Parts: sequence; structure tokens; C-alpha cells
Amino acid sequence: MRSEGDGTAQVLTLPRAAKSWRLLVVAALTVLVVAGTLVGNDPWWPFGPWRMFATSTKPSTAVVAMAIEIRTADDPTWRPAPLTPWQVGLNRAEVEGRIPQIEAQPARLGTLAASHHRLHPEAPAWTGVRLVRRDTVLAGRTPTGEVRSQVLAQWSAP
Repeated sequence: MRSEGDGTAQVLTLPRAAKSWRLLVVAALTVLVVAGTLVGNDPWWPFGPWRMFATSTKPSTAVVAMAIEIRTADDPTWRPAPLTPWQVGLNRAEVEGRIPQIEAQPARLGTLAASHHRLHPEAPAWTGVRLVRRDTVLAGRTPTGEVRSQVLAQWSAP
């Protein structure tokens, strides 16, 4: 509504074309949200649910977490390393989202070593990186103390 100088109000209406394209946009968004809710997954965001927030772990199963282990020339034993932006320039979720690609091409783990070296040039260089899946076993929603580890991919410096 727009006010005239004499105190009366003038009602503005949208032309048919403006109403039509707005209606089309709303219909398209509605279809995307409904489809995403019914069959979507994380890549459908923002039209589908993030499964990590839309599902829960069964009371007697395992909680899965990904980790990296590294070794250096000074210490050839595998040891855990933080999977954080401050250590490797990526978040854990960014690595977890690329597990199939990392398994297919383990050399991608070398980029984590290179990133770590750029971020921490004073630290010993990583000569090996491996991606490890850790399953913490639950019984009645309580950790049993059993942790199963499986190496999914491994990279060693040439």
C-alpha cells in the first residue's frame, strides 16, 4: 500500500507475470523440499535432510568416527594426529565426505601431509598418513570399551 498526500491509500497490485513467476518459484522450491525429505540425502542440502542430524544410533551398535594416523622419519610408528583445520587445513567432515575417493586414490592422503607441512614447517614432515575407521561398540547406549579399528587407506611418501 502506498499513501497519497491527501490521506487516502492506494493499493498496488502485481501484474500477472510477476505473480506467475513467484508462484512458479514457490512451487519449484516446494517440490525440491518434499523430494529431498522423501529421498534426499546430504548432497541435496538445503533441500534434503542432513542424515547425521536426522538419524540416531541404535542403542546396541557402534559409533563410527574417522581418524588419521601419521608417522615421521623420526618416529616410524603410527600415532594419531588431529584432523582439524589447524593441523591439516580441513575439517573432519571434509575428509569424511571424500572417503570413497580417498579409498580409490590413497595418494590423496599425501595432500594432508603437504598441508600439515605448509601450516607447521618447523614440525617433522609426515612420511605416512592413513585413514582409520574407529567403531566404538555400544551396549544399551553405553560404550563397552571395545574399539574396532580398520585402515581404509594409506599413503607413504615416495
